[in-house]
Amino acid sequence: MRIAFGFDIFYPETNGVITTTINLANNLIAMGHRVWFFVPKDKAFTDDVIEDGIQIVHVPAIPAWIYKGIKLLPIAGWYLLPYLLKYHIDIVHNTSPWLMGMALNHSARRLHIPTIATHHTLIDNPIYIKYALKSKKLAYAAQDAIWSVVFGPFYKLTWMATAPNRHTCQQIRDRIPGLDVRYVSNGIDISRFDDSNPELPLPKSINPEWLGKRTLLYVGRLGFEKAIDVAINAFALCLKKNPDAHFIIVGQGPAEKALKKLEDELDLTGHIHMTGMIPNDELIGSRLLDKVAAFVTASLSENQAMTVIEALCSGAPVIAADVNNMRTLFTEEQGWFFEGGNEEDLADKMDYVLNNPEERDRKAIEAKKSLSHFDGRNVAKKFESIYKELLEEKKAGFYVPGGEKRAKKFVRKIQKDKN
Repeated sequence: MRIAFGFDIFYPETNGVITTTINLANNLIAMGHRVWFFVPKDKAFTDDVIEDGIQIVHVPAIPAWIYKGIKLLPIAGWYLLPYLLKYHIDIVHNTSPWLMGMALNHSARRLHIPTIATHHTLIDNPIYIKYALKSKKLAYAAQDAIWSVVFGPFYKLTWMATAPNRHTCQQIRDRIPGLDVRYVSNGIDISRFDDSNPELPLPKSINPEWLGKRTLLYVGRLGFEKAIDVAINAFALCLKKNPDAHFIIVGQGPAEKALKKLEDELDLTGHIHMTGMIPNDELIGSRLLDKVAAFVTASLSENQAMTVIEALCSGAPVIAADVNNMRTLFTEEQGWFFEGGNEEDLADKMDYVLNNPEERDRKAIEAKKSLSHFDGRNVAKKFESIYKELLEEKKAGFYVPGGEKRAKKFVRKIQKDKN
């Protein structure tokens, strides 16, 4: 099969959606399929081929102020038709319900190509909407409207949707009745977490003296939606009982300046270590994640956090907010849950982890068992099966609104070929 993936954010930015889709693409290529990534053009990223043979289509786009990495492009999609025809695309797989996804959906409809969408990011969360509207009140008011204006039109042109979280799947079903929605977990390359691999040196920005069972770690985008301020405030409370504790924060993003200001206000210098971005290969290869007491995230807006998956597979137990999308990701045998937004409760969990190393080590062993569940090879096989199912629906004449003419033409062609 020839599969086209659509992205609204791509390199030089990086995030969990990009990481998990690259893993899926590499596994599909290993299974004999061909893959193209349709990405917004960016002068800082010009590669035409990446990874194991993923071919890049750079689509002209205009930078937008909404969110870092987001770009604007027409949704009509006529300009994408030559690419879909040239590469004989069989399946279009979108990674977000935004402009690139809409453009590919419209183009695919005109060519009667099946489309599937994976709902990775909870864009309808008011925290994300606030980036665009700059107002908390307006963000909450717009939460329902975004389904009518953005998600609804997108999913009407989508043949099937998947989500890496069962709770999210049900949310989509409730909002878009009649849409076929499947649960498919994100996947990772589990070979990277093999303990027999040679251990790489620590990243240059990591001081070895920070590491140990008295250290907590966060890795990810420094966005306001990640609630890192909650984690920092909780750590400040924890530090009163544990004056030798450290908290390493890896990543960069729009909240970075505010977080550094908070660090100064709480006088956490020497205990909070904001390292900036560290390449993922260095993080995993150096086994940084299993050199700390626990991975911490206070986010309430995750769908299926790749950094949490990588922490578990590295053998790092996780402290996370007690929300549905985290409860479906790991169990209390693999970490601890705190009341979302409750800094005192999070501080208590931090304190408990730092002072109960034996229980921490037991949970680390259980966390490592996540490897088989998140094996990217199994995830690729599930998507391959779904792609084949969609192609069978195509042969049977299935079509989305506005696609009846193309569908009938395709069915007539099949019948003619049979005769």
